Amino acid sequence: MKKILALPLMFFSFSSFSEGVPSKDIQPYPEYLAAYVKTLITASCEQTLKGGSEDVLIKQATQGMKKDTPSYYAVYNSVIEGAGAGTALKAKGRLITKDKIAIDSCGGVAAYISMQKDFMKMVVDEMTASEQSQAGAVKPKAVSSEESVYRTTAKDLAELYKANEVAADDKIGGRNVEITGIVQDITKNFTDDVVLKLESGNRFMPVSLSMEGSEKPQASKLRKGQKIVVTCGKMQLFIGAPSGSNCKFN
Repeated sequence: MKKILALPLMFFSFSSFSEGVPSKDIQPYPEYLAAYVKTLITASCEQTLKGGSEDVLIKQATQGMKKDTPSYYAVYNSVIEGAGAGTALKAKGRLITKDKIAIDSCGGVAAYISMQKDFMKMVVDEMTASEQSQAGAVKPKAVSSEESVYRTTAKDLAELYKANEVAADDKIGGRNVEITGIVQDITKNFTDDVVLKLESGNRFMPVSLSMEGSEKPQASKLRKGQKIVVTCGKMQLFIGAPSGSNCKFN
C-alpha cells in the first residue's frame, strides 16, 4: 500500500474553534478536483464520527475502481485523512494544528487539509494523471443514426461501469447518452463550466456531467433533489464514476 501522507494535526484541550480556515497560499489546482477531495474528506470524517468503519468507508469510496492505480490511491488517501480526523474529533472534540488553529468540525478539517499543498499536490496530481490517461483510452465504435442515443438512469449507468468499464464503453458505443437522475450537487470546474452531480447510489461517486456553456442559465435554477434529464455527447469512467461531457438539458 502506498505510504499515506500525514497531516500536522494534534490534540488540544482548550482553544477557540473554526468551522472554516481562510486560505492565503493555495496551489491553483483544478477546482473540480480540489472540491472532490474536500467532499471525500468531509464525508469520511462525518461517517467516522457516526461510528462508520474505516474499511467500509474505503470499500465504498473506491467502489468500481482498480487497485494499484493513481486514482485509487488518491481516493484512498483522502478517505484515510478524513476518517483519521473523524476518529480524533470523536475522541477529543477538537483538533489543534501545528500553527495553532483549532478545529472542531469535519468541514473545518477539510478546509484545513485543502491548504496543505504537499497533500493536495499528491492527490490532485494522481487524479489528473488518471484523467489524462483515460482521455484517449477508448475509441468508440460507430453506430447507425437510428441508434444514436443510449438512454439510461444515473444509477444504472454507475452500475454498468462498476460491472465492467470496457463492456460499458462498448455497449454505449460512441452514442449520445441520455441520463435521468436526481441532482446531488451543482458545481463548477476549473474552466468555470457547470458540472452537475447526479445520485448514483454511492455519495462518494456521483455521476458527473459537464454542461455546455449555453446551459448555465437553466443550471442556475436547479435544486438539489430535483429530477432532471440530460443528454451528453461523450461518456467515460473517471475516478471510479461515470463522467459526461458536452452535456445539455433535454
